[in-house]
Amino acid sequence: MRSKLATLTGTVVFCVALLVGCAPGVQKASIASGTATTIVKPDVSFAPLVAALHKSEQAQEYKLLTTVTIQNANLKTSFTEYGTLQMPNMANIQVHENNFNIGLYQQGQVAYQQDGNVWSKTEPVANLDAYQGYADIIDKAMQDHLQLAQMDRTYVVDEYCDVYRVIVPNGVAGLPTFLQQTPGTSIPSIASHSSPVEYIFYVGESSGYIRQVQTQSVNVVDAVGSLSIQTSTIFSDIDNAQLAQVQIPSSLVGQLEHGVE
Repeated sequence: MRSKLATLTGTVVFCVALLVGCAPGVQKASIASGTATTIVKPDVSFAPLVAALHKSEQAQEYKLLTTVTIQNANLKTSFTEYGTLQMPNMANIQVHENNFNIGLYQQGQVAYQQDGNVWSKTEPVANLDAYQGYADIIDKAMQDHLQLAQMDRTYVVDEYCDVYRVIVPNGVAGLPTFLQQTPGTSIPSIASHSSPVEYIFYVGESSGYIRQVQTQSVNVVDAVGSLSIQTSTIFSDIDNAQLAQVQIPSSLVGQLEHGVE
C-alpha cells in the first residue's frame, strides 16, 4: 500500500523516532491484557494450541487491539492500532502513532485510507485474517521440533486463559500478517539480522479462542544498534455479531455524501 503516510513505515519511522528521542503518546488499552510470568511445565504438547488457532481462524468477526513498543537504550517509541474485522474482507482500523492518526476502512474490494481529516481511495488488504500468521509460525515450530512451555494461567479480557510460550530462532517479531499491509504499521524488514523471538499465546479456557499474543525480541538495525521490540495483540468480542460489526466511519460517510473521493 503506497501513500505519503506509508512512507513513514518500516525501519525509517522507528529509527528516526528513536534517534530524536521521540516518545509518542499511545491510547491506553480499554480491555484487560494478561501477563504470564512463570513456566509451570517446560515441555508440553502443541495440540491444545493448534486446536485454539484452528478455531480462531474460523472466527467471522472480532475486535483487536495491538500495541508495539520499540526501545534503543533509553530512547523509546510506540504505537497503538485497534479496530474491528469481519471476514473475509471488511475492516475499520485506526492507528495512533506520534502526533497523527491513520484510518483504514475496507468493504470488499473497495478501501479508503484516512490522512488527517481526508479520506482517499487505496488498495484493499488482500488477507484480513489476523490469526493466520500465528498459525503458520506454530506449524513451522512443530516442524522444527521446538519446545513449547506452559505458563501460569492468566485472566485476559473476560476469561481465564491457558498460556503457552515458544521461542522461535532466526525470526523477526512482527504483527498479525494483515497489519503488515495496512498504512503506518508495516515492520516486516525492521531488522537487518534475525534473532530469536519469544511468542506467548493466551488460550481462553471457556471460549477456546486465542485471546492474546505477545512477542519479544532484540533485533539489530544498521547505524542504530540493538532494538528491543515488544508487541501485544488482544482479541475481544470474537464472533459477537452485535459488538464486532464493522461500521463505516461517519467522517467517510460525510465525505462521500459530498461527492469527494
